[in-house]
Amino acid sequence: MKKCPATAVVFLLLAAPGWSGTGATLRAQHLPPQFEAVYEVRKGDLLIGKMQLSLRKEGDKLVYKSRAFPVGIAAAVMGNQEKTYRALLEKTKDHYRTVEFKHEVSGSDKGYSEHYTFDWNSHTAHVRYKDRNSTLNIPPHTFDSFSVQLLLMREPDSEVTSYTYPVISKGRLKDYEYKLELDQPIQTKLGNVTAHRFVREKNDKKRTRYTGWYSQSLYYIPVRSEKSRNGKIEYSAQITEVTWL
Repeated sequence: MKKCPATAVVFLLLAAPGWSGTGATLRAQHLPPQFEAVYEVRKGDLLIGKMQLSLRKEGDKLVYKSRAFPVGIAAAVMGNQEKTYRALLEKTKDHYRTVEFKHEVSGSDKGYSEHYTFDWNSHTAHVRYKDRNSTLNIPPHTFDSFSVQLLLMREPDSEVTSYTYPVISKGRLKDYEYKLELDQPIQTKLGNVTAHRFVREKNDKKRTRYTGWYSQSLYYIPVRSEKSRNGKIEYSAQITEVTWL
């Protein structure tokens, strides 16, 4: 039986931080330019995968998509497994809101898929997670755990250091709290950049911590993400290429 590729963890890393509270809106003027970016995914110091991340406009719709796949030793073990996330957002007046989210794993015999559709007339979300269906009542400006990352791609408010927002993750509606930390230099294949970071810490025995870095010089698209436990980095993803469309 094949296992889900470790590259899948990158999506948890990138989706970890949130921008604001339950009233957060994704305003069109705060979005970065359309782009395609490539990231290296590592487990510790070992390169195990790559991820392609893109943001495109299609009329009044916005498509945010990622695709991760194993490379090197991981590819030899996992084969052709791929993990994709795709969020479709629609423009309403001056802001975007999620209308559909899909998460799929190819080449795996486990049911990791997710599919959410948002009905903003009734403020409900129809959820399919691990082949189970349900309907959730949702507050305004709820996002899925992937598209909510778009809220981060703007200049942060230096006077606010803690953010909470509603998100659907693994078939459930949750409130996540994240903290803004000081800027720091990050060395990447695109050069040295200065980035602020958002951190989410889970209340568990392993002191799980998710950290994401976002740089003004790259229009605040993700620069680096990490997952650590007990102070040790388990997985990381770092940008290597970007093309502005």
